[in-house]
Amino acid sequence: MQLPAIAAARRLGCIVHVADGNSSCPGASRADRFHHIDLRDQENLVACAKTISGLQGVFTAGTDFSTSVAAVAEAMGLPGISPQVSEQATDKGRMRRVLADAGIPVPRFFTIGSSGECPSRGESLDFPVVVKPVDNMGARGVIRVESPSGLDQAVSRARGLSRRGTVIVEEFIQGQEYSLDAIVVDGAVHITGIAERHIFFPPFFVELGHTIPAKMTPREEHVLSETFREAIAALGITRGAAKGDIFLDTRGDAPRAVVGEVAARLSGGYMSGWTYPLATGVPLSEIGLRVALGESPGEKLFTPSISQVVAERALISCPGQVVSLTPPDPANLPPGVEELFLCSSPGERVAPPSNNVEKVANAIARGCDAREAEERALTALDHIDLHLAPGDEETEAFLFTPFGAGAFQRYRLKNLQAEEVSLQDIPLSWYSGDGRALCRAVAAGEPLPVIPLPENLRWERCYPVREACMVLADCLKRGLVTFEGHRGESRNGEGLAKTGGAGRLFWSAFSAAGRQGVVYLLDCLRSGRIPREFSS
Repeated sequence: MQLPAIAAARRLGCIVHVADGNSSCPGASRADRFHHIDLRDQENLVACAKTISGLQGVFTAGTDFSTSVAAVAEAMGLPGISPQVSEQATDKGRMRRVLADAGIPVPRFFTIGSSGECPSRGESLDFPVVVKPVDNMGARGVIRVESPSGLDQAVSRARGLSRRGTVIVEEFIQGQEYSLDAIVVDGAVHITGIAERHIFFPPFFVELGHTIPAKMTPREEHVLSETFREAIAALGITRGAAKGDIFLDTRGDAPRAVVGEVAARLSGGYMSGWTYPLATGVPLSEIGLRVALGESPGEKLFTPSISQVVAERALISCPGQVVSLTPPDPANLPPGVEELFLCSSPGERVAPPSNNVEKVANAIARGCDAREAEERALTALDHIDLHLAPGDEETEAFLFTPFGAGAFQRYRLKNLQAEEVSLQDIPLSWYSGDGRALCRAVAAGEPLPVIPLPENLRWERCYPVREACMVLADCLKRGLVTFEGHRGESRNGEGLAKTGGAGRLFWSAFSAAGRQGVVYLLDCLRSGRIPREFSS
């Protein structure tokens, strides 16, 4: 998330010093000087800053280390907010108290410290509630709790992900959530983008992407913007960046905004560095840097030069071990795909996410409207070749056991009456004939013969992925499967009529994981094994 800022600093002619606790971080190779310092280690960050001749500014984007930025700025006399203000914009408990005392709508809440002491106020909350660490980001440790019986376990989990060992418990807020960025110059707040967040997989809060600009009425935009401005002022952010997560409840006569959080930095999640500049032409990272350097950018720099819709979407994976992860050939991508980020490597274990940092890949695409931009991003993700190691127990339980995929299932079957249908109810053979012959045929390059579904059944997406018909059409086009080849002859001389076809075996993998499930099944068959659940 720092790369756009590093690039912007170079465009401004700065000498760039990068600090991080990970010596292999992406920004290390792009720095004039890299300092291997944990971002929580304020003492050593300040000591390092004192060794840099002519230091003029300190900056971060997309991380909750604005307290470290403020500590360096104060010690060096650089532009920025005070450590007290940065703390109020980082610790979610303190943030809630400051905003509530200022009359700004926030969820009702209480905090539980490391010793587990009883809260002094706000104890009476109706379930469901949301439990989260007060000082982490990326939705780590954030979980919705439906009843008192699940509270202790959720608190213990969140406490383990808090640097202070402190947890906040708050009421669950209904409504669509939005991300907002702002630059504050001498007390004047310039709101630089409102994006609609797409959150899935309860009880977790996993953002599978955002769309910018958000689709809303002028009245709704006014309510969001004014609430954000009031929160920025209440927290004392008078210079620098601010990022807000704000809920908009439209169930009543008038829209109502409730502040989820406000941080003293530009947003992560690819918004400030990628999607907002692509949508507007406004160089937001550069503006943030100019403010950190003590400049006061004029209105012209904030004025959009273009207007287009941009969508960011994420790819999640089955559980298992990555064998290979290969980006698609650019020639196979639709126009408008601007960026594709691969976030996993061979040898790593992957799993369906419980937070926003456990995704396999992200794509960013533009379009004439939100639907086109999303479809282009999803197409890019769906053409990534992700192979998991065959025979992994977690992978096979996810793909092939009844309801193994749970909330992370990509597609569900429905009949013409829109009633959900279980795969177990479909009168299909799992496969017929000699399974070993089926493996040999697929290993020889034959497409996998698949027994079609009954005509009265249709697939429905469970979360943002490509439409099932498009994925299946791609599988046919690439020669991965055939829906009638089981009646033909194979190149190796063994009639596919002898091998039979994959029925529930195939459709179970497809419903759980789409194209990735199909690829896993083919990898298994090519290696000579039929998944255990179907080997009897």
